[in-house]
Amino acid sequence: MIRWSPSIRAFSAKRNGADRIEICYIHFMPKAKRSGTKAKKKGGFVVGRDSFGKISAVEGIRLTPTMKKRATDAEREGLSAEEYRETIARAYRKA
Repeated sequence: MIRWSPSIRAFSAKRNGADRIEICYIHFMPKAKRSGTKAKKKGGFVVGRDSFGKISAVEGIRLTPTMKKRATDAEREGLSAEEYRETIARAYRKA
C-alpha cells in the first residue's frame, strides 16, 4: 500500500491538467536500470578451427604438423575442451 505524503505529486502533469511540472518521488520505488550498460555475457563467441587458422595466418602464426596431429587426435578421442587444454599444457610443460 502506498502512503501519500505532500512530497508525492501526480504522476503525469500533462495528463492531470497541471500548469507546472512537479517531480514524483516514492522512496521505495526501485531504481531503473540503464539500458546501455555493459552486462557480462554468459556465453562466448566460438571460432571454428578453419576460421582460427585464417586469423592466425594473418598474424603470421602457422600450425606445426605436431599441433595439427594433436588436434586431430583430441577430436578423434572425443576430448572435452578442458581435457584438450590439459593435453596442450602437458606438451609445453617443462620437465
